[in-house]
Amino acid sequence: MVVELMDFKSERLVIIGFGNQAKAWAQNLRDSGFEVAIYLRADSKSRTLAQELNFNLIEANELKDYHTFAILIPDEAHHAYINEIKNDLPSEACLLYAHGFSLLYQEILQDFKEFNHVLLAPKAIASELRFQYECKGGLGGVYSLEHVNSTELREHIINIGSKLGLKVLHESTCEQETIADLFSEQSILCSIIPYAAAKSFNKLIENGIDQEVAYFECWYEVKLIVDTLIKIGPYEFFKLISPNALLGSEVGKSLFFDMEFEKKMEDMFHNIKSGNFVKSVQEQDVSQIKNDVLNFWKDQKINNVHSQLKEKLFN
Repeated sequence: MVVELMDFKSERLVIIGFGNQAKAWAQNLRDSGFEVAIYLRADSKSRTLAQELNFNLIEANELKDYHTFAILIPDEAHHAYINEIKNDLPSEACLLYAHGFSLLYQEILQDFKEFNHVLLAPKAIASELRFQYECKGGLGGVYSLEHVNSTELREHIINIGSKLGLKVLHESTCEQETIADLFSEQSILCSIIPYAAAKSFNKLIENGIDQEVAYFECWYEVKLIVDTLIKIGPYEFFKLISPNALLGSEVGKSLFFDMEFEKKMEDMFHNIKSGNFVKSVQEQDVSQIKNDVLNFWKDQKINNVHSQLKEKLFN
């Protein structure tokens, strides 16, 4: 049986999970007029918070009353969780994923063919998703209907994206969204931006620059530069910056972004596209890596300066 659009016209949705991303989805959709229900395990620590925020917590026997379910728990838990609740879901239910990772690297599509699997990925962290909604800002997202049994879900998904606060929705594939996210945001940007800023900060204070001055130039400037790039685009940005900044950008580009850098980027991309990156993540102790990373940043002087200045700068 193919689900018709009339089954999805009502603005009712179940969010599975209540972490940061799930909470932002729930608040944005409720404020946009959706009837939002939360489904959590009985022993979930998030139940109290969901109740404090006046969300309707439902039980397993109530799931069949809904057709749309946002799976907003950690990616690695998707397959096991869907398997746990599959008999409580209605046939041809629409399962939404905020990232294509589990659809690409788990057996979800093969093992749960009875459901419609839809990617709806806001391109923002949870706090930004909520903040931009509240201030009526602009955010974009990616969606994919490639793994659905219905040809009439598009209007429903676009409506959900709009009610989340997404001003631009681009239709793509789960593979493109996942590979692009792993390569650019999660590997390139999350490494180059913070570590380059920290190394720049350390180099300045090693050479006698006051740490507050170094912080403004190496950390706070990241926000100003990125805000400007996003607002006016790269062409207008390079028209706008000073002659010194223009010259500095060219010197830095030729010094750092050479053929060796290009080769490293190419190797990283193929490592991700081949699936080797995901395999290596699965083989490693991520909790230990997280502890090591947090210990590194905890000991960085730039972290201390940020703690001292953030209340005045970002209130």
